Amino acid sequence: MFFSISKDSKDNFPHHYNFGNFIVNTDNGWKITIINNIQYLYKGYTDIGNIEDNLPQIITENFPTFLGNFCVIGNNKIVSDLYRSFPITYDNMEITNLKNVGHSIWCDNCVKFDDELNVTETHNDVIGKIDSSTITEETAISQIDRILSEKTIEFLKYNTKPLKVFLSGGVDSLLVYSYIQKYTKNYELILNNHIDFDYFWLKNSNSIENYWGYRQIHHWNNDCVLTSGAPGDEFMLRSPNTANIFCRYYNTSITKLLKEKQFVNCLHHNYFSLEKHTKLFKQHEIENLKFNNLEETIKFLCNINANDFQHWHLGNTLTWTPLRDLEIFKILLRLDFNTASHQIMNSTISKKLIERNNPNLIKLISDSKNHENYLSNLVYLLN
Repeated sequence: MFFSISKDSKDNFPHHYNFGNFIVNTDNGWKITIINNIQYLYKGYTDIGNIEDNLPQIITENFPTFLGNFCVIGNNKIVSDLYRSFPITYDNMEITNLKNVGHSIWCDNCVKFDDELNVTETHNDVIGKIDSSTITEETAISQIDRILSEKTIEFLKYNTKPLKVFLSGGVDSLLVYSYIQKYTKNYELILNNHIDFDYFWLKNSNSIENYWGYRQIHHWNNDCVLTSGAPGDEFMLRSPNTANIFCRYYNTSITKLLKEKQFVNCLHHNYFSLEKHTKLFKQHEIENLKFNNLEETIKFLCNINANDFQHWHLGNTLTWTPLRDLEIFKILLRLDFNTASHQIMNSTISKKLIERNNPNLIKLISDSKNHENYLSNLVYLLN
C-alpha cells in the first residue's frame, strides 16, 4: 500500500495515475473507481463490510470512523482507517509513505492537499473514550474474544482471496491463527519464508526494509491475504516501551518484575533482558516517566501505539492485522496490575484466548520470545 503523490511519474513505482495537476504513483494491488464523477484509488479492507460498498461513506466522512487496514486517495485527500497503519511524510515536492521526505504527519491528523501539493492537516481524536475502571481477567478475555471473533467472521465473509497463514512460533501469530482455524478450513499454512520479487520490491527493497516489519514479511505476486500477528507486542501490552511505562504508574518496572521468582522462566524474560531494553527501562527511570492518574497513562500509551506503523500491504499481498485495535489495548490497560503483569511477562491472557479456541495450539508457542530456536516447537506441525 505504498504511494507517492507528486508532479511527475516516479520510476521506482510500477503504476502512475493521472489526477490532473499531479500523479499518484503506487505499488501493485490498488484499484481505481469513479464516484460522483471523481476518480479514487483504494487498497486494503474494512473490518465491517466490503470496502467497495463502504467507499461512498468513507470518502464523505470529515473524520474516519471505519476500522480495518486501508487507504483511499482522491479528491485531493488521503483517507485511511481510523488508526492509519502507515506513515505519511511530505515536502513541497512529494507526499509519500515510502520514505521520510520531510515533515511527518501523526496518525491523528487527516490529510488534504491542493493542486500544488500544499498539505493541510486536521486533528482527529483516534483514541476515543477512556475508561479507567478496573475489570477482571475473565471480563477482559470475554471482551477481547468478542472483538476478535467478530473481526474474523466478518473478514472471512467478504474475503475472496487465497488466505495464507504463517506461524513464527510467537504467541501473536498463533492467537490470530486460533481464530482463523476456528471459523474456517479454507486457508494455507505456510511453513517457509516466501518473497516473490516484483518491480516495486526490486526498485525499493532498501527503503521498504527501513520499516522493521518488512524485514520479516512474506510476499506473493498473485492476489492473496497473509495473516499477521503484528502489532501484537504493542496492542497486547507487551511492548518494552509501553509496558514499562504502564508498570511505572504502579510504582514498579519490568526490571523489578524480571527479578521476581514467579517470572524467572517466563516467556519474555530473555527478550526483556536484552541490553537495548534494559537501557530503555533505565532511561524511563532517569526521566522519571510517570503520570498522575491511570487515564493520563492510558491516553499517553494509546497515542504511542496509534503511531506505531508496522504492517500495511505490499503489492498484491494484503496483510490482515486484527490485533491492531486500540480497544483491545484499552481493555488490557484496565486490568488490576497483578493480572496485567502476567500478561506483560508471560502472555497469560493471550494464551487463555488461544486455549479457548484450540488448546492444542499452546504447545506450538516458542519457549522464549525471539530467542534461540524460537521455531522449534512448530515441529509439532510436521506430525
